[in-house]
Amino acid sequence: MSYDLNQHLPYRIAVVSNLLQLARDIEIRSLTSLGSRELRVLLNIGCYQPISAAQVAAQTKLDSYTISRGVKTLLKEGYLIKESIAGNKKEKQLSLTEEGNALHEQLIDRLENRDHEFKEKLGAKSIEEINQTLLKLELHALTLLAEHALQQDTANLPADQKEIIRWYKKESNNF
Repeated sequence: MSYDLNQHLPYRIAVVSNLLQLARDIEIRSLTSLGSRELRVLLNIGCYQPISAAQVAAQTKLDSYTISRGVKTLLKEGYLIKESIAGNKKEKQLSLTEEGNALHEQLIDRLENRDHEFKEKLGAKSIEEINQTLLKLELHALTLLAEHALQQDTANLPADQKEIIRWYKKESNNF
C-alpha cells in the first residue's frame, strides 16, 4: 500500500507555497533579481521598519541563519541600513534605504494586484476563511513542533529547535 502525499496537508501547503513564491512571478522578477529569502526579508522590514533581525525571524518563522543571509545580501545591494539600538550592543535595527523603499513600494503594488486577483477568483469570504484557517494551521504547527522539541533534552537541541521554542513561548502568551 502506498502513501498518497496529496492527502498530506503539510505537503499540499508546501506545493502551493512553492507555486506562490515571489521569485517565481515574472512580474516580480522584472523588478528585481532578489531571491525568495531576500524578498521576504525586504518586505517584512519595509512593512514594519525599523525592526530587528530577530523580529523578522519571529514574524516570518524563518531561522536566524536564513534571515542573516538575507540581510547580508540586502545590505550588499544597498537596500538596507543597519543601525545600533541605544543600550543594546548585540541587536541592530534594520530599515530600508531610499532604494529599498522604492523597491518595497513596487513589490507592494504587485502584491496588492495578486490579492485582487485572488479575491476575484475566490471571493472575499473565501479569502477571509482561508486566512483564518492558515492562522489556525500556523499556531497548531508551531505548538506541535515546540511540543516535540520540548520532549527532547533541551540543552542539546539544535539552534532552530530552540528558536521554535522561543517563538512558541512568545506566541502562547498571545493565545
